Amino acid sequence: MVDLKQTLSRFLSIPGVRLAVLVGRDGLMIEGMTRDGKEDMEAVGAMMTSGLTTAEALGQEIARGNVVGVLHEYEHGLVSVDPLGDFALMVTMFDNAASIGRVRHMVKTSRTEILEALDIS
Repeated sequence: MVDLKQTLSRFLSIPGVRLAVLVGRDGLMIEGMTRDGKEDMEAVGAMMTSGLTTAEALGQEIARGNVVGVLHEYEHGLVSVDPLGDFALMVTMFDNAASIGRVRHMVKTSRTEILEALDIS
Protein backbone atom coordinates (compact mmCIF):
# COMPACT_ATOMS: atom_id res chain seq x y z
CA MET A 1 0.00 0.00 0.00
CA VAL A 2 1.29 3.44 -0.96
CA ASP A 3 1.78 5.96 1.84
CA LEU A 4 0.32 9.25 0.58
CA LYS A 5 2.39 11.33 3.03
CA GLN A 6 5.56 9.69 1.70
CA THR A 7 4.46 10.38 -1.88
CA LEU A 8 3.70 14.03 -1.08
CA SER A 9 7.02 14.42 0.72
CA ARG A 10 8.76 13.63 -2.57
CA PHE A 11 7.14 16.76 -4.01
CA LEU A 12 8.49 18.80 -1.11
CA SER A 13 11.98 17.47 -1.86
CA ILE A 14 11.94 19.50 -5.09
CA PRO A 15 13.70 22.82 -4.46
CA GLY A 16 11.18 25.65 -4.18
CA VAL A 17 8.07 23.50 -3.64
CA ARG A 18 6.22 24.85 -0.62
CA LEU A 19 3.03 22.81 -0.57
CA ALA A 20 1.65 19.56 -1.99
CA VAL A 21 -2.03 18.77 -1.47
CA LEU A 22 -4.18 15.93 -2.70
CA VAL A 23 -7.78 17.13 -2.79
CA GLY A 24 -11.07 15.58 -3.83
CA ARG A 25 -13.15 17.11 -6.61
CA ASP A 26 -15.56 18.14 -3.85
CA GLY A 27 -12.89 20.50 -2.49
CA LEU A 28 -12.10 18.48 0.63
CA MET A 29 -8.48 17.78 1.42
CA ILE A 30 -7.48 14.13 1.30
CA GLU A 31 -3.86 14.60 2.35
CA GLY A 32 -1.41 17.45 2.35
CA MET A 33 2.02 18.59 3.35
CA THR A 34 3.62 21.99 3.55
CA ARG A 35 7.26 22.96 3.91
CA ASP A 36 6.87 25.48 6.71
CA GLY A 37 3.24 25.20 7.79
CA LYS A 38 2.31 28.75 6.83
CA GLU A 39 -0.11 27.95 4.02
CA ASP A 40 -3.70 26.90 4.70
CA MET A 41 -3.73 23.61 2.80
CA GLU A 42 -7.49 23.12 3.06
CA ALA A 43 -8.28 26.59 1.71
CA VAL A 44 -5.77 26.27 -1.14
CA GLY A 45 -7.16 22.88 -2.13
CA ALA A 46 -10.78 24.04 -2.04
CA MET A 47 -10.11 27.17 -4.07
CA MET A 48 -8.04 25.34 -6.67
CA THR A 49 -10.87 22.82 -7.12
CA SER A 50 -13.11 25.71 -8.13
CA GLY A 51 -10.40 27.06 -10.44
CA LEU A 52 -10.02 23.70 -12.15
CA THR A 53 -13.78 23.42 -12.66
CA THR A 54 -13.75 26.83 -14.35
CA ALA A 55 -10.81 25.85 -16.57
CA GLU A 56 -12.61 22.65 -17.57
CA ALA A 57 -15.73 24.58 -18.54
CA LEU A 58 -13.64 26.99 -20.62
CA GLY A 59 -11.88 24.11 -22.37
CA GLN A 60 -15.22 22.62 -23.38
CA GLU A 61 -16.62 26.00 -24.45
CA ILE A 62 -13.68 26.77 -26.73
CA ALA A 63 -13.44 23.16 -27.98
CA ARG A 64 -9.93 22.53 -26.65
CA GLY A 65 -10.71 19.27 -24.87
CA ASN A 66 -10.02 18.12 -21.35
CA VAL A 67 -7.77 19.98 -18.95
CA VAL A 68 -4.44 18.23 -18.41
CA GLY A 69 -3.16 20.82 -15.96
CA VAL A 70 -3.61 24.41 -14.85
CA LEU A 71 -0.80 26.74 -13.86
CA HIS A 72 -1.51 29.91 -11.91
CA GLU A 73 1.36 32.40 -11.91
CA TYR A 74 1.49 35.03 -9.20
CA GLU A 75 3.92 37.78 -8.20
CA HIS A 76 5.55 35.58 -5.59
CA GLY A 77 5.18 32.07 -6.95
CA LEU A 78 3.11 29.56 -8.85
CA VAL A 79 0.35 27.06 -8.14
CA SER A 80 -0.10 23.99 -10.31
CA VAL A 81 -3.35 22.02 -10.40
CA ASP A 82 -3.35 18.59 -12.03
CA PRO A 83 -6.47 16.43 -12.33
CA LEU A 84 -6.05 12.80 -11.28
CA GLY A 85 -9.07 11.20 -12.86
CA ASP A 86 -12.64 12.06 -12.00
CA PHE A 87 -12.31 12.16 -8.23
CA ALA A 88 -9.11 13.91 -7.17
CA LEU A 89 -6.51 16.48 -8.08
CA MET A 90 -2.98 17.36 -7.07
CA VAL A 91 -2.18 20.94 -6.05
CA THR A 92 1.41 22.10 -5.71
CA MET A 93 2.66 25.54 -4.76
CA PHE A 94 6.21 26.58 -5.59
CA ASP A 95 8.42 29.65 -5.51
CA ASN A 96 9.40 30.08 -9.15
CA ALA A 97 9.12 28.72 -12.66
CA ALA A 98 12.38 26.78 -12.38
CA SER A 99 10.50 23.93 -10.66
CA ILE A 100 7.68 23.54 -13.20
CA GLY A 101 9.26 20.71 -15.19
CA ARG A 102 10.16 18.63 -12.16
CA VAL A 103 6.75 19.11 -10.55
CA ARG A 104 4.87 18.17 -13.74
CA HIS A 105 7.09 15.12 -14.25
CA MET A 106 6.55 13.96 -10.67
CA VAL A 107 2.77 14.35 -11.00
CA LYS A 108 2.85 12.22 -14.14
CA THR A 109 5.06 9.50 -12.64
CA SER A 110 3.18 9.43 -9.30
CA ARG A 111 -0.32 9.43 -10.79
CA THR A 112 -0.87 5.66 -10.84
CA GLU A 113 0.41 5.06 -7.31
CA ILE A 114 -1.74 7.90 -5.93
CA LEU A 115 -4.85 6.55 -7.65
CA GLU A 116 -4.09 3.07 -6.36
CA ALA A 117 -3.73 4.40 -2.83
CA LEU A 118 -7.08 6.13 -3.19
CA ASP A 119 -8.51 2.97 -4.74
CA ILE A 120 -10.12 4.99 -7.56
CA SER A 121 -8.01 3.96 -10.53
